[in-house]
Parts: sequence; structure tokens; C-alpha cells
Amino acid sequence: MKVSFFETARYCSPQTLPSEWPVPSGAYDRDAGVRAYRGMIERLEYVEELGFDWISVSEHHYSPRILTPAPIVSASYIAARLHKIKIALLGPIVPQSNPVRVAEELAMLDTLAQGRLVVGLLRGTTNEYLTYDLNPAEARERTDEGMELILRAWTEPQPFGWQGRHFQYRTVSIWPRPLQQPHPPTYALGTSRESCEFAARNHLGCGVSYGSFEAVGKATRYYREQCARYGWQPAPEQIIYRANMLLAETDEEAQASLREQPNQRPFSMRPGVSDALMKLDSRNIAGEARAPIVSGALPTTFIGLRRSRAAHALARAVREEGAAAHSRHLRGPG
Repeated sequence: MKVSFFETARYCSPQTLPSEWPVPSGAYDRDAGVRAYRGMIERLEYVEELGFDWISVSEHHYSPRILTPAPIVSASYIAARLHKIKIALLGPIVPQSNPVRVAEELAMLDTLAQGRLVVGLLRGTTNEYLTYDLNPAEARERTDEGMELILRAWTEPQPFGWQGRHFQYRTVSIWPRPLQQPHPPTYALGTSRESCEFAARNHLGCGVSYGSFEAVGKATRYYREQCARYGWQPAPEQIIYRANMLLAETDEEAQASLREQPNQRPFSMRPGVSDALMKLDSRNIAGEARAPIVSGALPTTFIGLRRSRAAHALARAVREEGAAAHSRHLRGPG
């Protein structure tokens, strides 16, 4: 089993911030930003010392909740200062990115980090589509086409052209190529039927996030079924389960802290905007329709501190989802 620490670059504001997303950038405090990134490295040096297998960073925009809008930049900064632990990118968000540039930068980063890179390619949360004016109705198709192009750019030895529906390039021939061959360990992140099928078809890992054991277990079972359909069987470490973990001195204190947490995600979108996006952005778990997440706190799956309780929860994750790689956000929910 491998365990990853999810790093958010914790921004601690010296003042009360507006509660809606997007948060006005005029509320940003430069000194607090400097402290956030300095604290990120100090925290991750300790994480490496503790023996975690990976560090994970993600892409989010227009709020201080997760202060890593450019995960490749974050990972480069981390790779230059930590020298043993692997670095997992939960992004870039594929449908709003240039896939060729993503392939180039990730290949360069894999070389700079001396083969310590792990890549997660994903569609992104619904609110992120407003960041770069992406049509939610096109997000699924742009994600699949972009991921196919990234994989081919990593592995094709000769220059090639690409004339897709959403991306067109007369010539693609990236330098450098990834240090890890044929490419870094790569995961399609998401519980949807499309994500699971894409991962299985391309012999990639599957990453599931922030759901109940039953919900994400349904997705990983579907992923394994599709892998069998394509004639291969994924290794346990090719299934990642991401979840919130709330820690306290005792289980009772952890439960009390959970009850005190708000059931509303910080920096939520206005109801009218979120409702409109939910109508445009269809989501599913292994083909069964679900609403996109645009508000509400993300669930906390692992609660408490005792070693036996944590071990029991992790064992259940392995049993029900087949996940041998776990990314944990060691904070409260939301």
C-alpha cells in the first residue's frame, strides 16, 4: 500500500474573506501568500521525513482554499527542494489546457525530478470551467481527446499531425521525452463510466475521490471489468482513493470536530450560477447519473486517530475498492 499527502498550500488570511467564489483578488494578502508557500515546503519536508510515498498537488482557481492554480509550477518548486519522495499531479485540468504543452512540461518535469513524477489527468470540477470560459457541454469530449493527445505525444517517436474535433496541430514532436518509459505512472481521475473506460482502454490507472466506500467501489469494480474486457488486469497500486481524513487526540474529539464543521463548502458559487452549471454538466458514477459537486462540504471518510481504527478503514478501502494507493487530505472537511 502507498500513501500520499495532499498539499493545499494553506493560506491563512489575516482578515475575513468574502464567502462566494470567485473571491475578489483584492482580498489577497501578499505576506500571507509568502507564508503559505514557505509553510508548504516546511510541511512537505516533514512529510518526506515521516515516510509518505507521494506528495499530491492539484489545480484550482480564484480562491485561497487551495492555493495551487498551476500544479506543474508547484511540483517543480517541490521537486527542487525535496529529493526522495514522489510527486503526484492531480491535474492539469485537461479540457481547459493545451495538451501538447502539458505533455512537454510534464516530460520536462519528469526529467528534472529524476523519474519521481506521477500524473493524474482529469476533467476538473464544474466551477473551474468558468476560469477559462470552457463550455461545460464540451468538457467530457475535450478531456478524452486531450488525454489521448498527451499520451501519443509522450510515446510517438516520429513527428505527427493531429486534427481532432477540439484540438488541431500540424506537427507534434515533443522534446524532452519523459524519463520514465513509456511515460510516468498515469491515472485517469474520476468515477464516471467514461473515465473508467478511458483508463482501461489505455492501460492507465484509475483514481476515485471523495465518495462513500460504496460509491467509489462501484466505479472501481466497473474499471476492473473494463480492464478485463481489454485483456489485462490492473495492479492494486493502479487504483487511487482520495479522501479527507480528520485527526484528533481521540476518536470522540474527532467526531465532535466533525459535527462542528459547516456543511457548506467555503467559497461556494451563487445558487443561480451553480444551478445553471449543474444543468449543463452531466456526471455519473460508472454510468449511473449523479449531480456535479458545486457546493456542500466534501465528505470525510477517515475519522479519528487510533491505529486500529485507521487500519480498519484502510483495509475496507482495499477490500471494497481494490485501492492500494491512497491520497489523504489531513484536515477537516470542506
